Amino acid sequence: MSKDQNGTFHPGKGKPSGANKEEGLGFQATPPEKMEEYLEITDRYTDGADQLAEDVPVRHPNRNTSKGETTKTGENYNQ
Repeated sequence: MSKDQNGTFHPGKGKPSGANKEEGLGFQATPPEKMEEYLEITDRYTDGADQLAEDVPVRHPNRNTSKGETTKTGENYNQ
């Protein structure tokens, strides 16, 4: 941390974004002591094998997912 010739303060640089990170995708196995909690949460939010429970909030399927993207229709560009 220092100042330049004009007296402007310059803070020290931070750690690199890859510091202290492990290689790979970042997935971790569930520890055995937390397996019971994991199963309780899974039961709470699912009905059956691959179906969400009725009370789980889900975004509306017709929401505008392409907001802000430019699309070309005919000779005009719409935003």
